[in-house]
Amino acid sequence: MSAQVPTKMIGSSSNPGFKLLREVIGSARARREHQAAWLEGERLCMSLIEREPAQAPILVASDAIALNTVPQSCRTDCKEIWLIDRKLFAQITQVETSIGWGLLMPISSWQKASFEIRPRSDIVVLDRVQDPGNAGSILRSAAAAGAQSIWCVSGTVDLWSPKVLRAGMGAHFVMDIRQDLQSDQVISLCTQHGISILATANSPQAQSLFDMGLPLHQPVAWVFGQEGSGVAADFMQVCTQVSIPQAVEVESLNVAAAAAVCLFESRRHKL
Repeated sequence: MSAQVPTKMIGSSSNPGFKLLREVIGSARARREHQAAWLEGERLCMSLIEREPAQAPILVASDAIALNTVPQSCRTDCKEIWLIDRKLFAQITQVETSIGWGLLMPISSWQKASFEIRPRSDIVVLDRVQDPGNAGSILRSAAAAGAQSIWCVSGTVDLWSPKVLRAGMGAHFVMDIRQDLQSDQVISLCTQHGISILATANSPQAQSLFDMGLPLHQPVAWVFGQEGSGVAADFMQVCTQVSIPQAVEVESLNVAAAAAVCLFESRRHKL
C-alpha cells in the first residue's frame, strides 16, 4: 500500500462514498452532475493512467488482497484509495469475472466547452445511437481512424456509461466528446466551419463510398444514426448520402461496422 496516497475504509452501504459509486455507475444524470465515471478492467484502467496520469482518479478495491494486484503506477497516480467490503463491491461490479478493483475517474477534461476543428481530422456525429456496444465500437474505430471529436445528438446513449467505456477500450481518452446536442446545432456548426456532412443511406441518390468525388481528403462530419430508424430527416435533408458497396445478399451493415468502413476509407484519402 502506498504511504503517499490517502486510504479510506468503506464497510457500509450508507457510506457517502459507496452511495456516490452506485449513483455514478447507475445513472447518466449522476455522471453529469458529479462529472465522474466508473472504469473496470485492468487494460481499460491502465489506458487512463498511461495516457492521462494527471487525472488522479480514485482507486476502489474490494479488499487489501485485490489492492495488491493493482499495478504500482496505478496506485501511486491515484488521488485516493478506497478499500471497500467485498459484498459491497459485488453490488457495483459491472463485469461477470471481476478483478476486484476499478477507478472512479473525472470526465470533465474530455467534455469540451468549445468546438475545435482540427485539420485533416473528421468529426463523428452519433444520432440517437442507443446500443452501448455499438457506441463504444464506433468510438474505438473513430479513434483508430484519427477522428478528432464525437458529437452526440440528444437521445444517444451516455458515452460515459460503464458498458460504452468497456466497448471503447480507451478511445474516450483520445477524443473530444460533446453530448446532448440538437441536430440543428450540429448542422449550424458544420455550416459555419465549412464542414461537409455525410451519412450512409441505402437510396438510389446515394453516392458510392468509393466515389472520388466525395470530399474525403478534407475534414468531414460523418453522421451515424439510430439502429432502427437510421439518420434523422434533419440530417438527410442537408447531407451527402453515401452508400457502402456490398454483396446484394446482405441488406445492410451494423451501424458500428458501417462506421468503421466509412472512417477508414476517409482516413485513406487523407493519408
